[in-house]
Amino acid sequence: MNLRKQIVVTVATAVLGGGLALGGVASAAPVPSERSAAHTCNYYSGTALTKTGQTGTEAVKRIKQVQCLINQNTSYPTWLAEDGQFGSATYNAVKSVQSHAGISVDGQVGSNTWSKLRAGVWW
Repeated sequence: MNLRKQIVVTVATAVLGGGLALGGVASAAPVPSERSAAHTCNYYSGTALTKTGQTGTEAVKRIKQVQCLINQNTSYPTWLAEDGQFGSATYNAVKSVQSHAGISVDGQVGSNTWSKLRAGVWW
């Protein structure tokens, strides 16, 4: 096989192989390097206090919004599952964002934290 043909086959294999691999993980959570404006956070638009231990349909929407905003609008290094559960991963992420935003660090998402999350906190 000549060099030109070998290059074409190698590139085609890489492109097709990469495309097939991506197709198989479409339901997986995106990684931080995939943050983009294409994914919008529209679970909740208010500012109600959101914290560990809350349950119910409205709380799940608020918590998913917090998780989505941390994923999309901050430099937090760990991708959060947008599962609506305010567990230790979300709690620690909220505290980190609050610390970097220069606001009170309590792990709860009140009006100041909502404002910062929506504006973006980059470090």
